[in-house]
Amino acid sequence: MVPRSVESLTPAWPSLPPLAHAFAAQLLAWLLTACVQILLGGAAGWYWTVGQGVLAALVGRMFGLPWWWAPINAVFAPAVIEAQVVDLDSWWYLGAFVVLLTVYWTTFRTRVPLYLSSAEACDRLATLLPAEREFRFLDIGCGVGTVLANLAPRFAAGRFLGLEIAPLPFLVSWLRGRWSQRFETRRVDFWEENLSAYDVVYAFLSPVPMSELWQKAKREMRAGSVFVSNTFRVDGEAPDSVIPLGGGRRSLYVWRF
Repeated sequence: MVPRSVESLTPAWPSLPPLAHAFAAQLLAWLLTACVQILLGGAAGWYWTVGQGVLAALVGRMFGLPWWWAPINAVFAPAVIEAQVVDLDSWWYLGAFVVLLTVYWTTFRTRVPLYLSSAEACDRLATLLPAEREFRFLDIGCGVGTVLANLAPRFAAGRFLGLEIAPLPFLVSWLRGRWSQRFETRRVDFWEENLSAYDVVYAFLSPVPMSELWQKAKREMRAGSVFVSNTFRVDGEAPDSVIPLGGGRRSLYVWRF
């Protein structure tokens, strides 16, 4: 008998925004912790707050939140308590919110966090690029321009473009491109970009948009072009090749048109 996948064992929770699931996880963790504390008659202490954070992280995962929500849920309650003890000025909260907003921007809607490609991923990606002829390379959701800054100096005949919608990562990538003058970064939603102009399209996003992005790639990418996804596969679409990364913990999935 073939064992069911982890995904098939995950409860089918209602399709709600991640923030709603995170809030529900915090609320449930608080209720459970409060009940246990009352039953045991324990006095308030830091260990209860830490326990509530750990429980919120576990409940969030049970609700289907991505792994990167776990540390956020875990530190939320301790951070709130610590902030009350330290009695920070309200401007600190506003500043922290603005910084997070410039980094994550529409993550709550797109469910695409900031992932940074490793140096190994860049090296493996370089093996897929033409060494002699001209080509155009697009990095969808390029973040701070890690891939562009790594690859552009290696390929004199290549034209490299990155698209990033979050303000702070875009600014970092744009400045790196301006200083090197080897690649360009635009603050554009990648759904608005026509993929037919590119020979290689690279994406390191999340599982959420992959099916829709694949449909867009099939409609727009021309014969002979290559689509590469870091870590996240397209359900029901077998890649033409798989390039393991980091001992197999991650991979580059390659589709050729």
